[in-house]
Amino acid sequence: MLDPISLLATATAVFNGLKKAVELGREAEDVFGQLGKWASAVSDLQEWINIEATKKPPLFKKLVFTKSATAEAFDSYAAQVKIREMEKTLYDWFHYGALQHLGREGYLEFIQMRRRIKEQREKMIYDQLRRRKKFIKNASDAGLIAVVVGLGGIILTHIVIFIVERWPE
Repeated sequence: MLDPISLLATATAVFNGLKKAVELGREAEDVFGQLGKWASAVSDLQEWINIEATKKPPLFKKLVFTKSATAEAFDSYAAQVKIREMEKTLYDWFHYGALQHLGREGYLEFIQMRRRIKEQREKMIYDQLRRRKKFIKNASDAGLIAVVVGLGGIILTHIVIFIVERWPE
């Protein structure tokens, strides 16, 4: 995953492209294409912010901090402030600016679509985690059964050999 500065730079660059598209009065398809790219970049940035807040280090890995806590907090805060500014500009475009022809309904539709996509992605992630856990459980159960059957077979073989060798002819 990228660092927050790169993610913020990407979101800002895409937003600046969106700003130019809006200023030039591009077609709605172009604007919505840019909105999609911007929303994706912002989503990546928000994901970084959420992951950094809850990330747990590996159990046996040496902890190395490349930034101070203050620098890391500032990066997260700066990203959140920038996202809020971009969101406010977007809101203004839909309500008062160049995207006013799409109106409040267009803005609400954009927000609903973004929420729906985010929920679908989260559902996909959780489904994948559940499938992964189920696969690991099934694989470990199958491995345990194979070991028990294998050991049972070895024990049974030794019992048969013992009986055959000791059996009087």
